[in-house]
Amino acid sequence: MGKKLVTFLTTRAQYARIKTVLLGLQRSPEFSLEVVLSGGATVHDYGDLRPVLEGDGVDIDHELTNLLDGGSPVAQAKTTGLELIEYSSVINRSDADALILTGDRFETMAATLAASYQNVPVCHFEGGEITGSVDDKVRHATTKMSDYHFVSTERSEKIVRSLGEHPDTIYRTGCPSIDIAAEIEQNRADNYDPQEEYGGVGDRVNVDEPYIVVQYHPIPTKYQSNYEKTRSLVNAVDKSDVNVFWFWPNMDAGTDQVSKAIREYREAESPDGVRFFINLEPEDYLTLVSNAACVVGNSSVGIRECSYFGTPVVNVGSRQSNRERGPNVVDVECEMLAIKEALRSQIEHGEYDSSFIYGSGEASSKIIDVLSSITFERKDPMSPEQIGIQPEVKDSSAR
Repeated sequence: MGKKLVTFLTTRAQYARIKTVLLGLQRSPEFSLEVVLSGGATVHDYGDLRPVLEGDGVDIDHELTNLLDGGSPVAQAKTTGLELIEYSSVINRSDADALILTGDRFETMAATLAASYQNVPVCHFEGGEITGSVDDKVRHATTKMSDYHFVSTERSEKIVRSLGEHPDTIYRTGCPSIDIAAEIEQNRADNYDPQEEYGGVGDRVNVDEPYIVVQYHPIPTKYQSNYEKTRSLVNAVDKSDVNVFWFWPNMDAGTDQVSKAIREYREAESPDGVRFFINLEPEDYLTLVSNAACVVGNSSVGIRECSYFGTPVVNVGSRQSNRERGPNVVDVECEMLAIKEALRSQIEHGEYDSSFIYGSGEASSKIIDVLSSITFERKDPMSPEQIGIQPEVKDSSAR
């Protein structure tokens, strides 16, 4: 048996970010992969990952039920605590050589903390990025508890170095989700219709006509205003007279308020040309996005994968405010008139040139090559001198 790696999957978006790496590891005789399903990945309302993983041939070794419902900040904090307890037990029994984790979610931090206290090395993807939300705290804390860093961009590499991580542990590989985007771009399926396979709820959308994709997630740090902000987005989209594929939000604090605003719109107004979905498989979702006239909302897909496709994006609010983005993105406050005008302008502009901020489609092979070369050891934290920081010498005579 080769190197044993353990990963925790908790959301549909997280899986899309790491899918190509997991499939590559499963195919390689050098590795043994253990997959743990947890959190929203086991819940239908947030995109149950079990059928997706089964279709991809990814074996699930453990399923954990630890998501507290309620969509409140305290529920999110308590879920993190439950996951820390359960993840600690899984890691203790696994005899893993290392963990592989991605992103900036509270679940990732729980897994990293559980591994750190058991002295199990952590390989973290997508560190060093900055968004402008509470995720920044989680991401940077995860970086400090990780041992090997697979970053997506040049700026991210600089930020991880500035946090005190040794340059020899940082690898700029690009983002693995761009690998999926690159494959879709090479074999783009025009007029892809998710309604045929996934159904959805609401009016049927004619994919031969221009359409937009909308996905708006809650902002935990602005918990009280999530309903009001979502209503502004709903009103802007409703007045834009365009076909819409609308996706439900993730499970962060405030999700109940976002969902309430969307549900009221769907049920009270029965809007024409609007179809609602919980989840699509990564390739299908990115195919839909690649053919869209515009993507609207605050999902990182609008910043990351859409930059590769050149799909016009209206980025709403502060959730992605400081993330690196291409010229295809227009940023607006969550105000009805601002969103409506930006959407009109972006649809008129049409497709942008591709940009390769987050990679060109070769991340997974680079990551697997690095993982193959690493001899994982459980070792003590590095001293300032080992990192390259000279300790400050204070004058003991000073008073």
